Amino acid sequence: MGIILVLFFGSFIAYFIHLALSKKQRNTHEKIELLLLYQIVFNVGLISFLSFYGFIFLPELVAEKLGWPTCPFQHEMGNVNLAFGVLGILAIWLRGNFWTAIVIGVSIWLLGDAVGHIVDMLQNNNYASGNVGIPLYTDIAIPVVLLILWSLWKWTK
Repeated sequence: MGIILVLFFGSFIAYFIHLALSKKQRNTHEKIELLLLYQIVFNVGLISFLSFYGFIFLPELVAEKLGWPTCPFQHEMGNVNLAFGVLGILAIWLRGNFWTAIVIGVSIWLLGDAVGHIVDMLQNNNYASGNVGIPLYTDIAIPVVLLILWSLWKWTK
């Protein structure tokens, strides 16, 4: 679970390193676009690939961390994560409305997951670290960051 935080904060660190090492002068819109790209690649692409790996190849471990029994839906969650992992990486080359679709889709998905974690906590007293720990926080933080950056990116055009 800690790797999710490493990638979340690493996306900001990588962005600032990129800016520091780049010789290109960027206006505000270009800086926001670059930060949004880092957020999509790291926090949609890479995190989704890691989640795919966990759901498909380590289902017992993932279920244990979530405080849930293993079930066939984990394979389906693995497929969803694989799809968003591919979309997140493709964002390097595909821009515009493609980014809009990624941001909207992943935001609906992750915020919906956050609601599910909270409901599970309240109804079933599931306080497992994978249910109300880092995944819950990032299920909220990632869409918030993406939606703010996407809005700024659209607004500064």
